[in-house]
Amino acid sequence: MASGIEITQGTKEYIPVDVVDRTGLTNDLSTASPKFWFQADDDSYVYNNVSATGVGMQIQCLVDTSSGGPGGLLAVGTYRLYVGWARGSEVVKRFAMYVLISLPAAS
Repeated sequence: MASGIEITQGTKEYIPVDVVDRTGLTNDLSTASPKFWFQADDDSYVYNNVSATGVGMQIQCLVDTSSGGPGGLLAVGTYRLYVGWARGSEVVKRFAMYVLISLPAAS
């Protein structure tokens, strides 16, 4: 799953994460209480155990870079996105990708 995506500072975007369950125990994440964690380089969590949307075997994480940081905007930089879901009494949490927040293009 580890890869990367770039999003623009000041936007709200769904980040889709395709999940493959090699155990074969999960085949639809919509009913598996999908969650996500969004972690900054200093290891602080911008989003911690936040509900996400599951569609089939994809988790869609809504990341709002227009709020949450000093002065409102999330800082430009690299973040780590983790996704998780419930499997019985267990919560599965996996690293999904790096997310680069970049400045908007000059107009």
